[in-house]
Amino acid sequence: MHLPYLCKSLRTISAYHPPMQERVTMAVLAKSLGLSESTISRALRGDRRIGEETRSRVARAAKELGYRPNPWVSALMSARKNRSGNGEVGTVAVVTDYHGKDGWKTKDVCRWEYEGICRRADEMGYRVEEFAMSDFNYDGHRISKTLIARGIRGVLLGFTRERKFLSGFPLEAFSVAGLSTYFREVAVNRANFHGFHNVQLALHEIRKLGFRRTGLVVPELNNRVSGYLWSGAALDWQRRLPENERCNPLVPTASHEDAEFTEWMKREKPDSLLVYKLPVKSWLAKAGLRIPDDIHLSYLYRTQDEMTEWPGIDGNLPMVGAAAFDLVIEGLHTNRYGLPPQAKEVLIKGEWRPSN
Repeated sequence: MHLPYLCKSLRTISAYHPPMQERVTMAVLAKSLGLSESTISRALRGDRRIGEETRSRVARAAKELGYRPNPWVSALMSARKNRSGNGEVGTVAVVTDYHGKDGWKTKDVCRWEYEGICRRADEMGYRVEEFAMSDFNYDGHRISKTLIARGIRGVLLGFTRERKFLSGFPLEAFSVAGLSTYFREVAVNRANFHGFHNVQLALHEIRKLGFRRTGLVVPELNNRVSGYLWSGAALDWQRRLPENERCNPLVPTASHEDAEFTEWMKREKPDSLLVYKLPVKSWLAKAGLRIPDDIHLSYLYRTQDEMTEWPGIDGNLPMVGAAAFDLVIEGLHTNRYGLPPQAKEVLIKGEWRPSN
C-alpha cells in the first residue's frame, strides 16, 4: 500500500485548501492502493468477485483515511439506472408513534437503537430526521406528501406503541425498512434482536453459575411483540433438561401479575429468575425472599440502572438500529421501493454480561 505517500500528499494539499480536503473519494483510495475505481467500489460493497484479501485492504485503507460514501453520487447512479428515480437520499426519515412525555426518548432500548441508527448514518454520510405520526394527525397522505416534497425517499419505521400503521401511506414511493418489531404489521424488511438466541444464551450462562431451575418471567405484551420467541426459547430449553430441573416460563397478564407470580413461585419453585421489565424485586420482598441469598436474579435486556446490579443480556441494540438503517440504504442504492415480494429479517445476536 502507498498510505504514507497518500497521507503526505493530503497534508500538502490541505495546506492550500484546508476546507476542501475533508472527503476522501474512491479515486483517492484507488490511487493509494494501485487499484481501479471499479474494484474499490465493488470491494466496499462486499462483492464476492473481489478477493477477500483485497476487500480487507480496501476496508482498512477506507477506515484509516476516513472514507465515507457520497449519498449524492449514489443517488445519481441510481437515477441513471432508473430514470423514474430521483430525489434526495441524504436524509432518511424515521417514522415514530410513541405517546407520553418525551415519548420513546425515555426508554433505554429505544435510545440505544436510535444511537445505532445515527452512528451508521454518520458513517455513511447521511442524516436522520424523525417524523412523528402525531404531528401529522395520523394522516399518511400528509406525511408522504411532505417527504416527497422534500425529496426524501428513505423511510425507517421506528418506535411505536401498538397503534396500527398509517392509513393511506404509499409505501411504494419509498425505500422502507422496519426497526425491531415496531409497526410489525407492515411486511417490510427489518432488523431485530435475536430473541430466541438471547433467551437460550442467558439460560445457558445462568446454568453455568450452578443454578438448576431457572424461570423466565416476562410480560405478555413484550412476549407477543417478540413473536413468542422468548417463551418458545424457554420451553425448548426446559424440554432438554431432566424433569426434576424443569421450570415453566411465566408470562403473566397485566391485570393479575402479582398474584400469578406468587402462585407460580409456589408451583415451580425456581432457584433463579430471568426477568424483563416486571417488578419482581418488590414481589420477592413481599414473599420474604432475599436476592441473592434466597434466589438469583438476571435480566433479559437490562436497563442502564439494572446493569450495575445484576448480570444479563446485552442485546447489542445499537447494532440492531444500524442494521435496520442498512436495509433502507440498500433499497435506495438498488432502486427497490415499496413492500418486498418476500420480506427478510436480519437478526442481531446478544451477548451475556456480568453485573458491572
